[in-house]
Amino acid sequence: MSPTIWIVLAIAGIGVAIGVYAIVRRQRYVSSLRERGWTFEGSPTWDAVAQLANPPFGLGFVRKPDDQITGSTSTGRPFQVIEYGAEHWKGWVGMVTLSRRLPELWIIGGQTQLRYGVTATSVPAPQQLGPGWKVGALDQAFGTEVMTPQLCERLTVMAAKQPGLNLSIDGDQLVVLDPPRKDPAVLAEWLEQLAGIAAAIDAMPLDQWIQPARPSRLTFYQHPEWYWVGVDDNLLQTTRVTRSGHSHSTSDVIRGRDGNGPPFVAFTHEWKTTRTESYTDSEGRSQTRQVTESHSEAVLGFQLPVRMPALSVGRRGFGRGISFESGAFNEKFKVTADDTKFAYDVIHPRQMEYLMADPPAPFEFDGDWVWFSPGQHSHEVIEHSSAFLNGFLARVPRFVWRNLGLPDTRYPALLSGVSQT
Repeated sequence: MSPTIWIVLAIAGIGVAIGVYAIVRRQRYVSSLRERGWTFEGSPTWDAVAQLANPPFGLGFVRKPDDQITGSTSTGRPFQVIEYGAEHWKGWVGMVTLSRRLPELWIIGGQTQLRYGVTATSVPAPQQLGPGWKVGALDQAFGTEVMTPQLCERLTVMAAKQPGLNLSIDGDQLVVLDPPRKDPAVLAEWLEQLAGIAAAIDAMPLDQWIQPARPSRLTFYQHPEWYWVGVDDNLLQTTRVTRSGHSHSTSDVIRGRDGNGPPFVAFTHEWKTTRTESYTDSEGRSQTRQVTESHSEAVLGFQLPVRMPALSVGRRGFGRGISFESGAFNEKFKVTADDTKFAYDVIHPRQMEYLMADPPAPFEFDGDWVWFSPGQHSHEVIEHSSAFLNGFLARVPRFVWRNLGLPDTRYPALLSGVSQT
């Protein structure tokens, strides 16, 4: 055989040996976990993370639970260690169960950073923790009450054996990034320390802070009423999507609402088109062939409590729209409507200021729906459009809603200080 063949065979042999070694090593690792009475699952279901909503969970549409270790600590406290992948993070997460569902809390010390996407109010870190610690909570009073000397002592002990500690409360789970999962003995000691922190929190008089249980479905960070559907092709019959082409399908379907705002549906619509094109082959003969192209669009719609006259608001482009008293607004936006008076009633000076302060994606009122043209389907786009629309509807005067058949506005409390007369 030639030297090239020998090299190929040698490389293949090395690859097989590495693969066999990896399989044997994994089997030994799994066996060592089971010897401790723990359970290992190589393909956990979504239920493993369905109750978790704080980063790295609860963000984006890419959520991939992988290898999972479950069991109980020496005190009987349930734990989970799981590999998890998302759009902005991938790694291992360890957690133990608390006795109550509590508000969001973040405690960070050492060589680690605040998790992507977290929004929280800074809480002064107790001096007992020493320099470099950061504490955050949605409610500063809760954060201050939790940071007792007993908890600080437990945190200091746990942080002493690792380069950084990134800990959070997520409902009834005490969650830490990057557990030392490679060595089961080290992991067991780490879990006992984490259980000690959980015990310190359980011992505090925090019943006034108990949170309601979350539904068992994939939710979104700080949007408790959003939830993941995945696929719902029935939407292709009831929503405003491109009708041409074939092989239509939906993906990443999200439903929900924010507070008293209108419910929404958001998804990616995919379809294909096929056309016949002519070409000349290598022998100069004319031929035809079928060419299939794939397409996609982001769909985002909010359902209103009443049908509205047609009205569209978009960026200024070709064509003329309705002229308003603000020249700056007219230069930036194009507004069209079937009923010009309705447009003037809704797009009043305060509404124009609101639109110009943080311009939304183009949107259009069509019956009892508002359809946005977001350009992309993402957590951030839905969040921005929902917040914008809530503010927009809060600025629609009360007499407009009454003229449309409602006894009063459905959105009086969305913004303070907004006149709706």
